Amino acid sequence: MGYSATTSLFLCAPPWILGTATSFVVARHSDVTGDRLWHIIGPLLVGIAGFILAISTMNTTVRYISLFLMTQSPVALAVSLTWVMNTFSQSQSKRAAAIALTNSMASAGFVSSSYFWPSSWGPSYVNSYLLCILTSVACIAMCWVFREHLSRCNEAAEAEERIIGLPKGFRFIL
Repeated sequence: MGYSATTSLFLCAPPWILGTATSFVVARHSDVTGDRLWHIIGPLLVGIAGFILAISTMNTTVRYISLFLMTQSPVALAVSLTWVMNTFSQSQSKRAAAIALTNSMASAGFVSSSYFWPSSWGPSYVNSYLLCILTSVACIAMCWVFREHLSRCNEAAEAEERIIGLPKGFRFIL
């Protein structure tokens, strides 16, 4: 954006402070409502809007505002970890493996995303933003598939309750 390194670092703080605050609010609301999918998809859609806004202009002020939207994408990680912990609660080993897999995928994304920004793609970085949009859409799709899988598991558990007479209340959290 044309600022010195120190000024750029100071300008990066407010968007991330907002992202952190939003993370607490969204995670708390997700716990209160018991809904996970829409609390993951919502921040990702806000992040996608920020990426699109950054692609659409070279105006420094508008691109700075888009940073506030972009920092909402990582909010989805906190909610997705909670979703995994609640879903795989049957045994400690399954839960540990699921949490490790989720953290590994998130970490791989954070590490690989640093290579999304080669200087040859600048100063507009359209390709970089398109990659961010693509990965956000892939995350939304995977969460949707996971929810559909849990819905089928819940239907199967309800059918078993009726046929075998299993105790009620064994459900996966959607």
